[in-house]
Parts: sequence; structure tokens; C-alpha cells
Amino acid sequence: MYQKSDIEILIATMNQTNFDFLESMFLFSDYTKFNILIVNQTIEDKILHSDNECIKVLNVFEKGLSKSRNLALKNATQKLLVFTDDDVVFQQKFEKKIIKSFNSYSIHDGFRFQFLNSQGNLAKKYPRTFRSRLSKLEILNSSSVELVFKHESLTNAMMQFDENFGLGTEFFMGEEAIFVSDGIKKGLKIGFVPEQLVSHSQPSTGQKTAISAIYFVQSAVFYRIFGKMYLFWIALKLFFDLKLRKINFSKIGHLFNQALKGKKAYANATKL
Repeated sequence: MYQKSDIEILIATMNQTNFDFLESMFLFSDYTKFNILIVNQTIEDKILHSDNECIKVLNVFEKGLSKSRNLALKNATQKLLVFTDDDVVFQQKFEKKIIKSFNSYSIHDGFRFQFLNSQGNLAKKYPRTFRSRLSKLEILNSSSVELVFKHESLTNAMMQFDENFGLGTEFFMGEEAIFVSDGIKKGLKIGFVPEQLVSHSQPSTGQKTAISAIYFVQSAVFYRIFGKMYLFWIALKLFFDLKLRKINFSKIGHLFNQALKGKKAYANATKL
């Protein structure tokens, strides 16, 4: 049976020199009572030090969110790994929700949870009930701050984030969906739990980005996950964006061309 001490929180951050950001993240609990691993991507005159044995810090001088996640994976030591960012707020008793989920559904290797927006509402349209497996749309809709995995399962499957994707790269989003998809392809059992772990006040990368850039990157993500079926997913995205009035009909040709460019750019970048 898992307990609180089995949880390790993996935080990706940049240019930190003190733990004020942890105070903001743990408004409802004492962060010194948790196992925390911080990967601080920084420069030589902005170093973060820890005197708390429960809080480990890795100061690194390279950029890239997926590189940060992979370094955290390599150096994690506890049984349950929580992926998160430095701008979330952990909800009350979040650790009990994690422990209950893994103890109740012990055959699962990981779970996707929910998160709240700045208004205290669910940030996305989530399933209302527990799901033993994720649909393709749920995989694509995954965010890193929703994910918790068994360390042993990730190690056995030799899981890593694809460093071609994520903030700090040309393909600046989609690394979480690729990670979850890779895990399922390798046989990991990943479910969904309708419980909120964190609130996240900042808009997602997709919400802050021009639509043409989103299609460029999203096409590369589709190609990475679905291979030749990527065109189907581009068409599906165009259909729903039209339906939801996110785009005008006149933009379809331009956005489709952007998608083709994104796929081509990824294919060229990953040629051996």
C-alpha cells in the first residue's frame, strides 16, 4: 500500500535562487513535508541551493522542458512520480487523492488527473467518471500537470520525454501527449481519475500561440504519434476548429499548408 512518503514531486523551473515559488505552490500544505526534486534550468549566477534533505535541486545550464523532465526522471528516487510546473497550486489533500487512486487501482501504471483554472473551474472538458484507459482524444488532451506514474513502471518501459518536443524547441508543445502515447504503446496501463490535483492560472502554450503556429506544431505531434494517419487528425482538427468558430473557412488552405510544413520539418529534423 502506498503512502505519502512514496510520492515525489518533480518540478521543472528556471532561474530560481530561493524557494519563494514553493510557498506559492503549496498554499494548503507544508512543502517541507514532501519529497521534491527541482530541475532548475539557469545560469551560473542564479543557483538554487537546498539544505532540506527532502528537497533535492539540480541546477543545469541547458534549455528545454523535455530535457528537464528527463533529468528529473533519471534522478527520481521515490515510487510515485508527480510531474508539475512551478506555476501551479496544489489543492488540499492532493496527496491523498494520489495514494487512494494507486491503492484502489493497483494494476495501473499511471493516471491522468484533472486541474482547475484561475476561476476555480475545471480547465478542460473531462470525463465525469473513472476510466481504466484513455481514448485517443484524451491522450492528445493530456497536460503534464495532470500526470502521475509509478516510477518502476516508467523505468521498466525505459520511458523518456521526446526532446524534439516541448518548450525550448521548434515543436514547442505536445510532449505530454507523446509521452502518454509512447507509454501505452509500450504496454503501460494508464487510466483517468476525476479528481483535481492542482490549479493552474496561466493559459496553456496553445492558448497563447498564433493558430498557424499551432497547426505547424500539432501536425508534427500527430505524425509522431499516428504516423501516416496524421492527415486524418489534421482534418479532424480543422473540422472541430471550424465548428467551434476558432477559425474561418477562408483560413483552411493556409492552415493545412502550415500543417504539412510542420510534418515535413519534423521528418527532416529526425532523419538519421
